[in-house]
Formats: sequence, structure tokens, C-alpha cells
Amino acid sequence: MASKQSDELAHALVLREMKDGIRRDGLWAQAMSESEMDSNKATARYIELRVQSMKDELRQQMLKQIKGAFTKEGLPDLGSIKPKKK
Repeated sequence: MASKQSDELAHALVLREMKDGIRRDGLWAQAMSESEMDSNKATARYIELRVQSMKDELRQQMLKQIKGAFTKEGLPDLGSIKPKKK
């Protein structure tokens, strides 16, 4: 579970992106669609969507690094491990 501190940081990063004129068009289109083309509501929704996308990107990056560490050290590739059937 994400901490309040990491959520605050993610929101601050999104606001900084927006201040710098950076916007993900796909997320903006989704936010506008979900907000009935109301730009004020869409802005709030965009922030939520962008924070979630940052969390998803971070999670993917961490998994990639963990998987790379396993394969570099000669440990089994996580993708090759199959669950035991009961």
C-alpha cells in the first residue's frame, strides 16, 4: 500500500508536470471523456489518472529490476517458475 507521503509526492510531481506544460494526451482524453468535457472536472480526474500511471510505471520498473537481479545472479528466471498444482 502506498504511503501518504508517496501519494503526496506523486501529486506534487503531476502538478509540476502540468506547470511545465507536460500532459499525457491519452490520459487527458480519458479524463475529458469521463468528465463530460468539463475541463475543471477533467483536470481533477487527469491528476488521479496520472498519479495512478506513475505508480504503475514505478511498479513495472521495480519488477523489471528484481527480475534482472535474479537472472544476473544465476537464480531461476521468475517467468519459468510454475505454481504447484494441488
